[in-house]
Amino acid sequence: MNPGEFVVYISLASFAIGFIGMVINPNMIKKIISLGVVETSVTLFYVGISALSGTVPPIITSIPFVEGQYADPVPQAVIITGIVIGFALLCLSLVFTIMLYNRYHTLDVRSLEEIFQRENEH
Repeated sequence: MNPGEFVVYISLASFAIGFIGMVINPNMIKKIISLGVVETSVTLFYVGISALSGTVPPIITSIPFVEGQYADPVPQAVIITGIVIGFALLCLSLVFTIMLYNRYHTLDVRSLEEIFQRENEH
């Protein structure tokens, strides 16, 4: 098995685990951690795909320049941007979770839904 294929399979499995964790867990902190697992698995999936193509990083190590199959740096920049956005989303989610906990003293999604419904009825 090609190492790129192995990475793709691991990323798909971790995506499934993170997605199931987001759907099943009623605790907001566990949901946020599961979201982080999903974000990391998507990044890992792109790494696995780039390993399958057999391209090399676009780093010129010798002069004169030797033509070869170099990886496009634009998708790499997009992945780095995605990592930064994922980190910002994680931080913002944790801040909102802290605010909810300080106000309602629970992290259970079902309890929060009941509280919100009671507040909307008044």
